[in-house]
Amino acid sequence: ALANSEPITNTEVQTRVERILKENAEAQRVPRAELTRLVLERLIAERAQLQQAKEAGIKVDELAIDQAEQTVARQNQISLAELRSRVAAEGISPQAFRNDLRDQLLLTRLRDREVEAKVKVSDIEVDQFIRDQRTSPNAATQNINIAQVLIAVPECASDAQVATLLQRA
Repeated sequence: ALANSEPITNTEVQTRVERILKENAEAQRVPRAELTRLVLERLIAERAQLQQAKEAGIKVDELAIDQAEQTVARQNQISLAELRSRVAAEGISPQAFRNDLRDQLLLTRLRDREVEAKVKVSDIEVDQFIRDQRTSPNAATQNINIAQVLIAVPECASDAQVATLLQRA
């Protein structure tokens, strides 16, 4: 298949199918042809999103990949060396594993940016809403309840950044 002129090979699809079958017993119940189709669709969507992230200038540095690798090890309650050993035993090269982590971080950052864009309300829009509410004939009977305020916090945010964003919220 092609995702915006970038090829997705049968080898990539079959490798992902095999990994899913190995990691997930439930996947054994899905007919292989259906699973292959779903994996191909997922790869096309991922590739398109990765291209979108690249066009948007979203980048992931080596330090972020190192931290993600450490997080995976910690979540699995193993050392970094043990994680690398297990990845190698699965037939995945260290560089391929790091590339997968990079792609996942890029996709997460792209999705976070999209969410921010959807929920971001400018100060001008807030001011206009308040003016409209004050001049509305039934403004006195309206109640406004803000249940949640979403402020995106970067993955590697420092305590100072979190405090600043909390204050903003």
